[in-house]
Parts: sequence; structure tokens; C-alpha cells
Amino acid sequence: MEPNEPAFDLDRYLRVSGATKPECFDWTTTTPQPRLSDDALFTIAYMMDIESHTIVYLRDLLSTRVVRDNEVTAFLSCWAYEEFFHSMLLRRFLATQGVAIDDRRFADLRSRTSFADRIIRPGIAILSRMTRHFPAVHMTFGAINEISTLTGYQALISRTDFARDRSGSQRPLLTTILERIIKDERRHFAFYFNQARGRLRAPAARRLTAFLVRNFWTPVGVTVRGDPAMRRVCAYLFPGESGVERLAAVDRSVARLPGLEWFDLGARYARRVQASDRPVFFPTEARSSG
Repeated sequence: MEPNEPAFDLDRYLRVSGATKPECFDWTTTTPQPRLSDDALFTIAYMMDIESHTIVYLRDLLSTRVVRDNEVTAFLSCWAYEEFFHSMLLRRFLATQGVAIDDRRFADLRSRTSFADRIIRPGIAILSRMTRHFPAVHMTFGAINEISTLTGYQALISRTDFARDRSGSQRPLLTTILERIIKDERRHFAFYFNQARGRLRAPAARRLTAFLVRNFWTPVGVTVRGDPAMRRVCAYLFPGESGVERLAAVDRSVARLPGLEWFDLGARYARRVQASDRPVFFPTEARSSG
């Protein structure tokens, strides 16, 4: 299934849904993967942090009118479970690279409140009570986040698996893990995209969603880890013009949603990162805490 042609069968998803747990992989006999670069480890840790933060997103969503939709709540129950184990997988992989992650890291992230969170969270709750079209907004942001996430994982494979076209040889452990995670993320994207496409048929939903996306969209995880960290991740995963084009392809998929034909925010963000004169580098973080 291509990301721009999603299909989703909720009943089947609920039947087959299950976490990809660390026990799915043989961590003892697999040939250890060579030490990755600091940028790669930083990026994996960033992804781990965002996956672990899903429970906070779920808490906020269930305080809105989304909780009244049986299909959405059924999906979110499985979605949060799968995302949690994505974080566990990435944490386990980082340990094989000598990067120890303390439990306090996740507690600190969940207790940290950014300025955006202090404004956005109350605003979401109010907006949900004011309009029946809030689920269209949530589904649209969800679709953008999921396709951005799976594209990031694909880019990480490209940046770390230099022998991915080699036949007859063992695949790197990280590639195997990320490909399993990507399968989950594709299903997640398909659900959000189809839900958004249906809910955006209403003109009022299109206007509201377009306004909020234009004014409040940020790359995945910025409200958790901050923009400097995201800029480092973006610069590593999507370098040069080929990186911009990769994100432009994501933008084109999002632009298939009604009312978002103008969407080009991912590629624009990548260009700003590349044009920045400030170096995005934290030389000790990847080795000490990811």
C-alpha cells in the first residue's frame, strides 16, 4: 500500500492489532550493529521520546469530544499500545549501542510543559466544546504526524543501512526493527487519513482545519523536545535537495486532503533548516543520554 493511497479496515485492524515487542527479536545471537554516529543515535533517541509521549497525547484527546466516537476510541486504544512498544524497541536498540536511558527521562518529558502546551492544550479543550468539527482537525493532524513519522523512519534506514541492497547477507538489526515499526505506522496513517478525508467534506470543517494547520502546525515532537532538537534531526534525515524533495512528497500526500491542497509546510521547514547559519549540534547528548 502506498502512503498516498491508504485504505483502512478498522475491524480487521482491531482483530490483528498487537504490539511489536522486544521479544520479537533475537538480541543475543544477532550480529551486533557497528556503532552509529552521534547524529543517528540522537535521532533514534528523539523518536523514542516522541513514541513514549503518546500516552500524554491520548490523555489530552480523551478530554475532547473525540471520546464520543466509538470508532476513534477503539483505534486510539490500540494505537497508544503499539506506539508505546515502538519506544521500548528503540530504547532497547540504544542499549545495544551503549546508550543507557534512565526511566526518569520519560517522567521528566511528561512533566515538562512548554509554552505551546500551556496555550494549545486549553485551546483544544475549548475548541472541542465549541464545534462538532474538532475531530476533523484531530484526524488531519494525526495523518500529517503519522506520514511524517513513517517517512522519518524510512529516511533513518537510508542513513544507517548502507548495505541494504546487498543480497545474501544479514540485515542490520536497526533496519529490521524500523521496518516492523513502519508497518504499524502505515496502518496508523491510513486510519487518520481516511477519517480526515471523510470529515473534511463539510466546508466548515475544511475552513477550520486549514486555519489551524496553517497557524499551529509544527514538526512531530517539537512541543516535546523543542525546535533545536528537531532541526538537528531534520538536518540529519533530510539533507540537501533530495531531503527537501522527500518531504515535498509527504506534503503532496497531505495535500490530497480536502482543503489542504496548499500544504507544503514540511519542505518549507527543511529549507529553513538548511538555510540556517546556526549549527545544530550537541556533541555529548547522544553518548550520554541519547
